[in-house]
Amino acid sequence: MDETTLLTSLAVFTLLAAACSIIFNKIKLPPLIGYIVAGIIIANVWVVTAEGEMVIEILSDIGLVMLMFCIGLEINLKKIRKQGIFAIEVAVIQLPLMVLGGVVAGTFMGFDMVQCICLGAIISGSSTAVVMAVLKAQKRLDKEHIEMLVLITIMEDIGQVIILSMITPIMASNDPSIDVNSLIVMIASIIVFMVASLLVGLRLIPRMINWVSDNVSDEILTVFSVGLAFGMALLSIYIGLSMAIGAFLMGMMIAASRKSKDINHKIEPMRDLFMAMFFISIGMEITLSSIVDNIAMILIIYLLFAVLKISTVFLAYWIGGETCRNGFLSATGLVAMGEFAFIIAAEALDFGVVDNAFYTSVVGAALVSMVMLPFLTKYAAQIWDKSVEKCPKPVYAACCNINSSRDRFYERLHASSKKSRKAMYRSMTHTYINILVIVAVQIVFHFATPLAVDWLTTNFGGNTTVWSITMLFVNFAILIVPVYHLVNNVKFLDEVIISGARHLAVREGTGDEPGVIYHRILEVNTYLMVILIDVLIIIVTPNSVGIWLHLVMLAVAIVALLLYYFSRRREDKSGKEPEPDEYDENEDSDDL
Repeated sequence: MDETTLLTSLAVFTLLAAACSIIFNKIKLPPLIGYIVAGIIIANVWVVTAEGEMVIEILSDIGLVMLMFCIGLEINLKKIRKQGIFAIEVAVIQLPLMVLGGVVAGTFMGFDMVQCICLGAIISGSSTAVVMAVLKAQKRLDKEHIEMLVLITIMEDIGQVIILSMITPIMASNDPSIDVNSLIVMIASIIVFMVASLLVGLRLIPRMINWVSDNVSDEILTVFSVGLAFGMALLSIYIGLSMAIGAFLMGMMIAASRKSKDINHKIEPMRDLFMAMFFISIGMEITLSSIVDNIAMILIIYLLFAVLKISTVFLAYWIGGETCRNGFLSATGLVAMGEFAFIIAAEALDFGVVDNAFYTSVVGAALVSMVMLPFLTKYAAQIWDKSVEKCPKPVYAACCNINSSRDRFYERLHASSKKSRKAMYRSMTHTYINILVIVAVQIVFHFATPLAVDWLTTNFGGNTTVWSITMLFVNFAILIVPVYHLVNNVKFLDEVIISGARHLAVREGTGDEPGVIYHRILEVNTYLMVILIDVLIIIVTPNSVGIWLHLVMLAVAIVALLLYYFSRRREDKSGKEPEPDEYDENEDSDDL
């Protein structure tokens, strides 16, 4: 590569990106859109040589590392633990729902399971840079509100790093050049890498940075920090992950040091330059003809993202006890697809999971979301007020009743003892963890069952149907543990609600009792609930076994439950053991 090619590429790319950004800045849109549009113009107007493509590829990789490194530097885990509890709650609720919504929608759109998971991961996050730029420019929300939304986007970034780490082996399994043994090694390496980064790196790296800052100049400290970012990015590539994850994790580690803000400030100019190159390279993958051909898919993905984002964030705010209006305004402020959407889409394209049409649709939908965000946030309050005004009275009354039930729930919770409240919050956390474990188990079995059936058939012979049924029962058996703990936690939460309602009734001098449904939940046999939920989960999870075999499995499970139940009844009559389905609040409070 000669210096003329390098200088020509840099001059054209930077000047065109600056010109496009100036134009979009005049209409109150973030510069990121200008960078992508500049890339689209270059791809469709200018003939880029092979050397020019090499230049942009190298510069875009540098830009990706710098972008993710700086995003990681913004994450102060100590501050989040103190001030970001609500942001964590919002992210924990809406991220899995966004992924699940993307999977369900992708199924209806005709995508295979891997593509559906990629779609859910792509639309799960929001752009920190775009959200902050738009909200600060409009000055419609106070500083505290904007900071909360930024914290939520930061938590989404952390969540998407975890999601990308989890789906990388899934995408790799779609590559025919990667065998089962290599896939197992990749999964093990990713687990070791993530654990070592979080447990060892968060303790070692901040101390190292503090020592360097105390003994050398700030210039050397900056060079050393950037070197660590590129080194971690290189290590993540060797592991089989995206370089973005390594740079992001190193940013998180250095963020815990004393000089993290100074480091971030000093590398901002370099980040801005190379970040522009990264987004230019994204735009260069798009042709005008592909945009026209996929305009319908672009709009569908954008609408899917907008509807899911607004509804899930609104739900999270509502569960958190916020007003519905505040929840809607906050939700609309996050309707801009994040930087990780481009990264995950590019990874999926590289693994051959998706084609150029899918990639173009994702980039197009992200651009539409960024362009539409200023208009959504500008008119969000009017949209809400008009919707409330025009809402039919029966619907409005039903919504008010739901809000009253939520408020009454929290009143009952606060009426309980402090110990009961702590136990309830712990139980709610365990309930959520159990649900995530169940989802993870089903995802693993969905992808592992075909490989296991082929391996079992090859090594032990037999029919694939027999081994498929065997794997179905193994799946059923493994699910029993998290489902059992889930049911116990739900029953414990139900008991706390009933107890709080009675305390509140005594304090207020009323005879109000919780609804019949609360008592009915406690009356249902725990083992019966576990069996029914377990079978229902397996039935709704896609697999190669027909519905009749699922019903046979249900019948076998019920027979086994009845035999177990009657055997325990006989033991109880002989005075050996207490009733197995006797509900013990103290015992269940310690269950997961």
